[in-house]
Amino acid sequence: MKWRLMVWGMLVLLIMLPRVRVTAQDTISLQWSLPLPSLKVTSGFGHRIHPVTHARDFHKGVDLSARCDPVLSVLDGTVVEIAFNPILGRYVRIDHGDFQSVYGHLSFILVGNNESVRAGQPIAITGATGRVTGEHLHFSIRFRGRHINPIYFLWQLQSNGQSPQINKQ
Repeated sequence: MKWRLMVWGMLVLLIMLPRVRVTAQDTISLQWSLPLPSLKVTSGFGHRIHPVTHARDFHKGVDLSARCDPVLSVLDGTVVEIAFNPILGRYVRIDHGDFQSVYGHLSFILVGNNESVRAGQPIAITGATGRVTGEHLHFSIRFRGRHINPIYFLWQLQSNGQSPQINKQ
């Protein structure tokens, strides 16, 4: 029964998502933030046809529309990696305890390795580095090393006003 309610809730979220507009400013008082000042998902989490290779692919994050926008840390944490990857381009990985957030395709990085960051703090500027068709932000979340849907993660933060409760199965 809980599984069916969760699926129903996700379907309602997906249907309502384009109509609901939450901005980063709305979340600052909750000690978390959206990764961009506003969100428009251009490629979701999960199976897809890759826009560059045209092959089946599992997308481990979401792509968010952006144009030279500030990238914000979603939670308080510590920068554990700043690097370049041929696919992800310039990216930042932040550790938040059981969670890690990754922000990719960045044009400019504003933080350093081992730096503590606060929720809502600008950490980078969006770009088009790596394997891309245009400028956007790739945003992904890992929970205990496994990728999870970042939109579900943000939805849980917004719903609970705190870190999400995710059961590892």
